[in-house]
Amino acid sequence: MGLVLLVATLGIVVVAVLILVFVGLRNSLVRQRNELGRAWLNLDQLLKQRRDELPRLIGTCRSYLQDGSGLLDSVAAARNSEQKAGNRLERACASRELQQALRNLFTAGDRDSALALDASYRQVKKSILALEERIVSEQARFNEQATVFNLRIERFPGSLAARAAGLELQALFDARDADRS
Repeated sequence: MGLVLLVATLGIVVVAVLILVFVGLRNSLVRQRNELGRAWLNLDQLLKQRRDELPRLIGTCRSYLQDGSGLLDSVAAARNSEQKAGNRLERACASRELQQALRNLFTAGDRDSALALDASYRQVKKSILALEERIVSEQARFNEQATVFNLRIERFPGSLAARAAGLELQALFDARDADRS
């Protein structure tokens, strides 16, 4: 009788420990998903700040550049595309297009001596380039967190805890994913 009681007690303790570990793992994954959400909000806020600077840039450039090349239109179109993008992949692709359009505009703007000397142009360019650096940094941080999160929920026992919590893989903010599809 004593051996049965010992085995039953041991079984209850093992089950209780497994439940506690499982709950702890689930809570850790939920906390990590919430941190990932905050990282996305930070990145999205930087993208919005960059979009908000563009009307000033376009207004300044419009008075100097003859837009036969469509540079200003391509920046405006890329801005609108990024603003309307629904998911992270679409947003990443639109962001990359906007980044390229801005590079082209800055290259043309720097070649135009009158525009290159304009204080407003230099100021808004400096502001946008600083935002670009922060966007790249925040994108790398977000993608790193998403990769770690995805690895955790793809492996056992995280896959069980993720399934129980209704957690799903998180898309990276990476336009190169679209190139593969």
